[in-house]
Amino acid sequence: MDKRLAVATVVASALLAAGCNPAPSDQSGTAEQPTVTVRDSAGIEIVENHAPQHAPGEFWTFDTVPQIVLGGANTLGEPVHDSAQLVWDVVGLARLDDGRVAILSSTGKQLLLFEPSGRLSRIIGRSGEGPGEFTRPEWLQYLPPDTLVVWDYFMTSIDHFDTTGVLVGERRGDHARLLELGIDGESFGFPIADGAFMAFMVGREVDPELPWSDCSPREFWTFRANSEGQPISQGELSEWVPEEYVLIDSTYSAHSLGCPAQVAFGGHPPSIYIPARRRNEIYQFNLEGSLSRIIRRSTEVAPIVRSTRGSPEGFGTVVVDTLPPFFDVVVDTEGYLWARSRSPETGLGDHWSVFSPEGRWLGVMPVPWGGGASGLCRGHGYTSPCWVDRDFFMILRRDEFGVERVEGYRIRREVGESGHPGTAGV
Repeated sequence: MDKRLAVATVVASALLAAGCNPAPSDQSGTAEQPTVTVRDSAGIEIVENHAPQHAPGEFWTFDTVPQIVLGGANTLGEPVHDSAQLVWDVVGLARLDDGRVAILSSTGKQLLLFEPSGRLSRIIGRSGEGPGEFTRPEWLQYLPPDTLVVWDYFMTSIDHFDTTGVLVGERRGDHARLLELGIDGESFGFPIADGAFMAFMVGREVDPELPWSDCSPREFWTFRANSEGQPISQGELSEWVPEEYVLIDSTYSAHSLGCPAQVAFGGHPPSIYIPARRRNEIYQFNLEGSLSRIIRRSTEVAPIVRSTRGSPEGFGTVVVDTLPPFFDVVVDTEGYLWARSRSPETGLGDHWSVFSPEGRWLGVMPVPWGGGASGLCRGHGYTSPCWVDRDFFMILRRDEFGVERVEGYRIRREVGESGHPGTAGV
């Protein structure tokens, strides 16, 4: 793994392309400033968003109460009546074209299919090492309209099922070639498309660092704790090295993407999205690891004071100087980019900004389920999986007792985006 992505220099003299949104004007003829400017620099498209196309409160909305609830309870706030409806250790979910919801349980070693009503309709797979069996499933892919792919631990098997549960294909990863790259089971990340996947490595510091990357060590405090988890020592300051994301293509060639805060993928054609750590922008790459677009918001990044993340007592906390402007990024089934942040320009606090597949900032949506780790959906094994399609935003949440449930919030698209076919209200 000796490649580091080469990025073309973005020159200051880039010419303004004919990519501005038409400036609306009032009856006096005074034109407003465009909401977006598109330019090209060294073959990289730069989409600079000056404001959302739709003002807050005039864009899509979420229902505030989930329409789909799977696991945890039949009714919110009540105990579950049927243990078959419980879900646990969920590592992947998807909403199928027919409305059913697929949930992959790693500990349960099963792929569960639920009706929108919450009724469990089918169980696919079981524990074992035979065809269609799982040892420790780690990732779920849905290939519309009728194929579900389960990636088992360290690519020991990659099983393709149809939505009736029939095993229609199976393959394995080339472990010898992966080990040559320094990739073992613990460093396997997540699949992307066409045989490509991500892996993690111990981050290597380079000079200069990529604008979305920071592989420098972080500081954190460690304490001895009693049986109740309370610290019983003054603790000591240690170092933690961020993980380096490595793109492995279908030929097992490795392409480093540095040490970003997070990575998302999706769209048509599939792309990789990396939010900058300290800038209000997102970098878009193709599956060869080449930078193709920079999606930028020209609004100022909210200042962040020095903070710690972890338990209130400081047990095992990571000490950081800054947090990224976008702390949650996901791509939906239509290629829209959803970036969660807290920015002063919206007046909404915790919210999602929605970008078109071309990088235009369309509008903002308040988060209906509140904040906290139980509402994040980075989906790389660190937080919680989620799924976004045209009609629903689905997310795994946990209550105060750690009981898991999948909630589906309907997306109301009564406001359509002009110039983007097929996005009118439903």
